[in-house]
Amino acid sequence: MRARRLLGGLAALALLAPASVTPARAGTVYAIVSATSVVLGNGAVERVWTRAGLASSLTDKRTGAQTVPASDFAVSLSAGSLESTAFTVTSAAVESIDRGLRVRMQLETPGGALKAERTAEVYEGIAGFRTQTSLTSAAPMAITGGRLESVGVGPQAAASLHSFRAGADWREPGWSGPPMSLGDPHAGSWRQTTTGGTGQSVRAAAQYASAADALGRTAFIELERNDLPSSTAAFDGTRLSVAVDLTRDVISLGPLEESGHAENPTAAPAGRVRAVKPGTPFAFEPTFVGFGRNADDEAWQFHAYLDRQAGPYDRDATFNSNGTDHGRISTGAKDDMDMAEVRAAAAKAKRLGVATFILDDGWQAASGDWQPDSAAYPEPRGLYPPRFPDAEFAAVREAIAPMKLGLWMSPTFFNPASSAVKQHPEWVCQPIGAGLVAANVADPGGGSNEAGLGPWGPNALDYVKGRIDHAIDHWGVSYFKFDFLLWLDCAGQGDLYDFHDRFTAMLDSLRAAHPGVTFEIDETNDYRLFPFESVSRGPSWFQNGSPSPSRLLHNIWTLSPWVPASSLGQHFLGDYRGTDPAAVDLRMAAALLSHPTFFSDLSGYDDAVLDRASAWLAFRRAHLADFTGVVYPLLDDPLANGWTALQSWNPETATGALLAFRQDAGAATASVALRNVPPGRTFTLRSAPSGDVVGTATSEQLAAGLPVTIAQPGGQQVLLLAPSG
Repeated sequence: MRARRLLGGLAALALLAPASVTPARAGTVYAIVSATSVVLGNGAVERVWTRAGLASSLTDKRTGAQTVPASDFAVSLSAGSLESTAFTVTSAAVESIDRGLRVRMQLETPGGALKAERTAEVYEGIAGFRTQTSLTSAAPMAITGGRLESVGVGPQAAASLHSFRAGADWREPGWSGPPMSLGDPHAGSWRQTTTGGTGQSVRAAAQYASAADALGRTAFIELERNDLPSSTAAFDGTRLSVAVDLTRDVISLGPLEESGHAENPTAAPAGRVRAVKPGTPFAFEPTFVGFGRNADDEAWQFHAYLDRQAGPYDRDATFNSNGTDHGRISTGAKDDMDMAEVRAAAAKAKRLGVATFILDDGWQAASGDWQPDSAAYPEPRGLYPPRFPDAEFAAVREAIAPMKLGLWMSPTFFNPASSAVKQHPEWVCQPIGAGLVAANVADPGGGSNEAGLGPWGPNALDYVKGRIDHAIDHWGVSYFKFDFLLWLDCAGQGDLYDFHDRFTAMLDSLRAAHPGVTFEIDETNDYRLFPFESVSRGPSWFQNGSPSPSRLLHNIWTLSPWVPASSLGQHFLGDYRGTDPAAVDLRMAAALLSHPTFFSDLSGYDDAVLDRASAWLAFRRAHLADFTGVVYPLLDDPLANGWTALQSWNPETATGALLAFRQDAGAATASVALRNVPPGRTFTLRSAPSGDVVGTATSEQLAAGLPVTIAQPGGQQVLLLAPSG
């Protein structure tokens, strides 16, 4: 408490004189601001910045690994690159944040024509630093990108660069890319890894970079950005970095990326730039740079960081009404969920053990107005009677209780028949809006046109936020699924980057104002917020349809350990309509590590199937921490259809779960070696979903290979692991 009181007095204290020193401490986290340097650290890591010519070096106190002092960042201008070493730290202030400290460094170039703010954060128990740079220019300036973070790891390192892509609606392993493309078609699955040998230079479109030395110690950097071509990572033989290269971007086609892709195919700066207005701060995206004792520890440190950023959102099972659609009161994308269907589905969802009941596309009278389809706000076409008896969802909340209410929204689109667009036509994104609205009006009930595919510009977002605030405050909504996101160039309102930035600012404002509300981003199409802008804020809806268990496991296996498995929204049970208990067990075991959503029509499901699935969900709820740790992929890719396994793990508590799947493998027994197991322990093994003790194993046995036997092909074995005694 004394340290906290001391910090409160120093929270925003800048240097008052060149010789002054400002120390601050919060637990093991500390900051020291002196006349020559700025130091930030905790019990695991430390970073030191020079004030005259900003550069920094980092130390992993756990292993002794140190980086070579190097320029922190660089700004790419049409006339060349400006390194951080051209800036001087004129002042620095220390702030208290949750479980950590933040340092704000004010920077200037000689003469003060260009100023910058470099913020750095460090947290209790996490071996790394979150950084962000904001620029302010005295004159108009065109930025073509910049290196956002770099560490000098030296020549005795080998780098791996990881690119994570959305597009799960259509992207398949082995996909050769869209039929029309300019530049890299970004073919293939959801992760592409580019590697180089020791000291070898390597560069790629990527959002995560890691370098390992001869001892296996690693340094890594995450770029908290989406998967636009402009998100890049590199290793030049001595320095690891992440950067934004706007000259790579041409246009974002969003859901149409399946059919066409366009980016700058040359090394010439022929793509985009961003204009910085005089006196208006321009912020680059944040980054996180950290250390790992080895690759497994690196994964844990990054997982701990993302988990901290995302916060305590609702990770329990949800139901989504998207699949409740037989064309009864819908001609397009809207579902059939009226009050009668709500009552019927709620009874099944409660039996299943669902925590949140999400009304998908169809609850709204008109997208853009965002009012419940009721007598007070009728659907504009007048084709069907109102879905709900009141405009506050009172009857819905009563029917689904104790489940919580969630809503689907397309916050960047409107229905041309909505009142909002008639009152504010200036919010429409032009010039593309004219064509999309005309197509929507010509076929108002077809496909997604039924919801509305008129594009808002970013000037509509304050209004949209107001509708979301109203839904939370007056309708009791605690969960949103945001769909149809697309960043466009809108005349008079800004370019696609402005649109994106204003949306994420709105989202962050909503999260701060409503910490108990979960915001899920539909990431089934490219260039929304996937990967790290999305999963650092909450769950993502990653896979539409009813994929097989092997495909659901493949999604987790491919993206792990970098993208938290528990953030990936996936369908559990699928469209399975049989009653075989083993088949139900397989599908539920495959869902334990993801963000489980039931996405189909619940009518017709056998009560015995729902009860068996409910037992799995109850077990997951009771042991949630064991299923939401860092996930290590084990054995083979699930799509190979042999033995595969996944390990959810917290190395600090030495607890977690092993999920093994025999699939079509001929052998009934496989040896599964676990990762990052602390030595010298004995573990108790419990089977899911019964919780029965089925054995014990030592750390050495787990690391060497635990024998797992599954009698029949297509079977599964889920084991909880915890230290004995």
